[in-house]
This record gives sequence, C-alpha cells and structure tokens, in this order.
Amino acid sequence: MEQQEKKFKNLKNRKFTAYAMILAVLALVVAVPLNLLASRLNIIWDMTPAKLYELSDTTKDYLKNLDKQVDFYFLMDMDYLSTDDNSMALYYSLKQYSEYENINFIDFDPDTHPELVAQLKEDGYNLAVGDMVLHCEGRSKHVQGTSMYQYEVSYDDNNNSTIQAAYFRGENYITGAINAVASGKEASVYFLSGHGEKTLSNDYTKFNENMRNINYNAQELNLATVDAVPEDAAILILAAPKSDLTNDETRLINNYLDNGGNICFLMSPNEDEIAYKNIESIMNAFGIGMDYDVVAETDSSRYVSGDPYTYRVSIVRNEDTDVDLTSELADMTDNGYYAFMSNSRSFHQYLGSDDTSLQVGSLLQTIGNTSDYGYSNATAVGEPYGGTDSLAETIEGQPLDLAMYSISSSRNNAKVFAMGNAEFIDDDNVKEDYMIIPVYLMLSNMTWMYDSDLILDMGISDKERNYDFMLINSESTANATMITFIVVPVLIGLSGAGVWIKRRYS
Repeated sequence: MEQQEKKFKNLKNRKFTAYAMILAVLALVVAVPLNLLASRLNIIWDMTPAKLYELSDTTKDYLKNLDKQVDFYFLMDMDYLSTDDNSMALYYSLKQYSEYENINFIDFDPDTHPELVAQLKEDGYNLAVGDMVLHCEGRSKHVQGTSMYQYEVSYDDNNNSTIQAAYFRGENYITGAINAVASGKEASVYFLSGHGEKTLSNDYTKFNENMRNINYNAQELNLATVDAVPEDAAILILAAPKSDLTNDETRLINNYLDNGGNICFLMSPNEDEIAYKNIESIMNAFGIGMDYDVVAETDSSRYVSGDPYTYRVSIVRNEDTDVDLTSELADMTDNGYYAFMSNSRSFHQYLGSDDTSLQVGSLLQTIGNTSDYGYSNATAVGEPYGGTDSLAETIEGQPLDLAMYSISSSRNNAKVFAMGNAEFIDDDNVKEDYMIIPVYLMLSNMTWMYDSDLILDMGISDKERNYDFMLINSESTANATMITFIVVPVLIGLSGAGVWIKRRYS
C-alpha cells in the first residue's frame, strides 16, 4: 500500500513537471515569434504616463492635414542618436515625423557633409550638432538642439548635482517650426530708415545672424512710404537717427504702440544742433527722458586704455519687479564678466508724466552707489553734446542711466527700450568680448518685448521623464535598505525553495 502511494505521488509529480515544461515551451513558442514580429514591424508600446515616446494628437492631426512639402534637416546621424539613452524621446519623435508623406526627413553627420552645413548656413544660421533646419517654399526656421529638453536639478551640500526630472519640449518646437514655414508665420523686426540711421544691410549683418538664430525675421522699413506699421511687426528699431521723425511717422508709431507694439531707441550721441522733439515725445509718454550729452568716466581705473568714453558699467538688477531683464546678466558679472559701454548718451526718468499705468526702470548705469543719504563713488559725468540748449550743464554726482525700459498697461502693454548707443551691435563691435553684456541685454530685451518662441508654440505640453533616486543619509539607513531590498527577498526565495524540496520528496 505504501509503495503504491509513493508510486502515485511520483506519477503526480512527473505529471505536474510535464505540464510545467509544456507551458514553458508554449510561452516560448508564442513569445519569440511575437517579439520577432514586433521587431520586424517596428511596433512600440508607449506605457509612460506622459506618452513620452509618441507624438501627440495635436501633431498627428496637423501632419495628417499638411498639404505642403517640408524639408526637415537634422544635423546628426539618427543611428548615433539611438545610442543615447537620454535622448530616446527625441529619437522616437523624429522617427515618427519622418514617416509622414509631406515631411522629407534628412539626417546627416555634419562632419562628413560640410557642404550641406554650408548650404544651410546661407540662411544666416549658426549651426551646431543636433540642430534642425526646416524649409518650405523658400522660408526656413532654425530649431536649436539644446532646446529639446529642460532639466530640474538639485544640489547637495557638496554642490554635486542630481537630475530630479527632465521635460521633453522638442515636439512643441518642432511642430511649431513646421507650421511656421508652411504657413509663413514670422516674428518680424523692422529697422526704421529715412533719417540717416544705421542700416541692417550695411551695419548689422552679424547681429542679423543672431536674430535669425532665434527666429526673428529682420528687414528695413521707411515709414514715409506706408500708411501704417505692418501688422506683422513684432518690434521696431530706430538706430542712431541723424534727424527727427516727422509728425506723420510719429502718428503711425503711436498708433502702433496703442495696439501693444514695441520699439527700441538706440540713440547714439549726435554732435549736431538738433532737437529730437518727436522721438522725445514718444519716450516721454513712457516716462523716459533723454539727455543731450556724451558720458565720460573720470576715474581712470574704470575706463579702457586711456579712453574715458569706453568704461565699465553696472547691471541694474530688476529681478524683484514684474520685468526681469538683467538677473542672468548680473550673475555673469558676479562670475567674473565685466560689462562695458562706449560712446553713450544718458537718460533719466521723465518727471513730467504722472501716468500710474507705467512701469519704468533702469537696466545699465555708470558705476556708483546709491543710499538713503544720496550718491557716492559716482565718477562718470554727462558732458553736454549736441542739442539746441546752449546753457546745458554737465551732469555729475550720480550714477547715469545708459539703458532704460518702460511698459504701459494703458496701451495694451506696449514696451519701449532706450539705449544710449547704437554701435554696440554693429559689425565692428557685436563679436567683441567687452560688448557681450550689452549684446545679451539687447537680445533679452527683444525676447521680453516679443518672444519669437511664440511663433513656434503649438500648445503641446512638455512631457516629463522622472528620474528615480534614493537618498541615503546614514549607515543605519543603508543597512535597513539592504535588508529590505536584498536580504528579505533572498530569505523568501530560500523559504520557497525549501517548501518545494520538502513537497518534492515527501
């Protein structure tokens, strides 16, 4: 009897073992072909909460209805991109863009195809590995590879960084760029002409490249030849005019500003006996007054190579206001960069305006300290220069404003920027190290006035990729973690093995 029971148990065990083997074989028979089929068909299941590896419905619907051919140049080999684990969201997005009929996707290694890079640079772009250029019907847009992701980083007491989260924002920019070149949407910057100004074609070709890189389309405009400022005008720039605006031009600009327009006055000193009455009227209405002077530094330790008209200046921090244009620039100066200005006039807050809808502030000043008791250490002076006031006096004893901003809530948030020099962004100066701060200030101001990224905004949300991490602060915490995640599972596994062995030979 006992021998029969043992025989029965052995038969039962062999039966269960056979069943297990059959199930394992069936699993392999099903799983292996499925995996091969998925690999062959390139099927991807995106299980991330944010659908990190799949294009949004907004992009899919847009591309499905796109009726124009768009050439999409990607300055990197896709095979290389596929090896970067941190760029998988971009990799799979680009693969899906390339599958649409009207997207002619061209990926290439810039080092092995310099002729293609040179061709793309003809549009005025400074290109880097990972950048994208999109063409359609003679229009182009540049998307920088560095704009694809935004990271949240934390630092410990030893200043070691840890990525807490990464946000893929590339789809919004890429789809927006496709839409911009296909539809002809532009952020147009108009340099005014007709008053002896510096010109875009002769003086600002290099700065024009900077603007093209951040998707501003710059061109010249003579207001005397039009009935209104063009509707696509994002920003007007008046650079070193030798004569004043006419009454009709002033009216057109004021109409434009009433509708929330933006204008930059780059007012280099002018030795001529001229009063810019109409230009001043526009600035005065925004709470900015203009001085007829040229600023000189009297402290030789603050000016350059014996030239008192080229000198160090201070960045005015405005990070505590609604308009923050200078905090990053101030951080640069804190980290060893010096800000300089050359051949500049000064400005002041215009006291004739009591408009409470204005927010007016300074951006660049000569060096000096301000306290409740007045000014100290302010050594720069404003020497009378040009203008029609024969009794003008030297301005001294206080820091002088070299750049100011204003925004008017009563005029649909129209914005004015005034700088006492127009040469800092011309072809002779824009690449000089000593002008890097003013140039960045100008670009920052343009973004504040009209962010060209808005042209590329399709309303597609950033997609978050979370980074799992564990912070262990002590040895006891480390030991407890090891017991929880290593020792306990091992013990459970051994217990299970013991039960199986006992049942196996029972």
